[in-house]
Amino acid sequence: MLPLLLALLSAPHPAHPAARAAASPWGYDAHRLICDVAWREMNPVARAAVQRILAGARPHERFSESCIWADEIRNDPAYARYVTAHYTNIPSGRERVDPAVDCAESYCVIEAIRDLTAEVADRALPAAQRRDALRFLVHFVGDIHQPLHVGRPEDRGGNDVHLRFLDELTNLHTLWDAGLVQRALLDPWDGRRLYESIAPAERAAWGDLDPVTWANESYRIVEREAYRGVEPGAALGNVYADRNAAIVERRIVQAGYRLGRLLNQLLGPRPSRGVTPPRPDPRATRRAGFGRPPARRHRARAAGSPGLAPPRVSTSRAPGARPRPTSAP
Repeated sequence: MLPLLLALLSAPHPAHPAARAAASPWGYDAHRLICDVAWREMNPVARAAVQRILAGARPHERFSESCIWADEIRNDPAYARYVTAHYTNIPSGRERVDPAVDCAESYCVIEAIRDLTAEVADRALPAAQRRDALRFLVHFVGDIHQPLHVGRPEDRGGNDVHLRFLDELTNLHTLWDAGLVQRALLDPWDGRRLYESIAPAERAAWGDLDPVTWANESYRIVEREAYRGVEPGAALGNVYADRNAAIVERRIVQAGYRLGRLLNQLLGPRPSRGVTPPRPDPRATRRAGFGRPPARRHRARAAGSPGLAPPRVSTSRAPGARPRPTSAP
């Protein structure tokens, strides 16, 4: 499988005030892919519930659009509680994440996922509160799978580790957010390929839906891989990029698969013996904003008529990124 990656935020680490002012490239492409994979894992009952919850949430009514909402409202004072919920900071040298310690000073991503899971499942909540909870939840499940969002506090998740990647200045966090993703030639329509790449053994291994488990996985990647051979001012190249791009791709796929399973658990039907659940409708996938739209609908949009908008693709390229091939309509 081609390397692909989880680059949740190309803006500064959320601990830094500047992070509140910018939406991230991972913010669209990677989060959209995570929700695409999740949608393919969801059963029809869970899909219908998601669509009901999001109904009227313009301009984020479609599931694919709801995945980036949490980045776009980061400056809204009404949601100030969630500014620190995109990440958690873990000092280097620890054996594992300890939420009682690591989330003591700020509302962290682990706590947020736990609270939002309960809110999404609570059908007695006001519709607007439950809608916000769903949009935050699908985003934060993606964030916690980006290794540098479980980064070191002393360098703000790699933002203070300045280096050169293929002769261009960047920092470690930005490299994992955007540089590795763009270098992997990530196709915004790649959700189906990624979903179909999940092996039975991976499904069995990825079944734990505890966010502490997910945070520990990211922390181990930070400790064992992200900083390997990295010092301030280091010059990184193809060896580093190729070694870590495959890791990022699997984190995107893991996040999507787990999100789909989580939403099935929260919103899907309870399993009954002898009852075969209905097969997902491919048309529902297009209505949710995923899948390659027919060519004629691209032409309709180009002509100014209503149609399915193609995904936004960043025209900027991170250091070392190869030009992206033009995707089929």
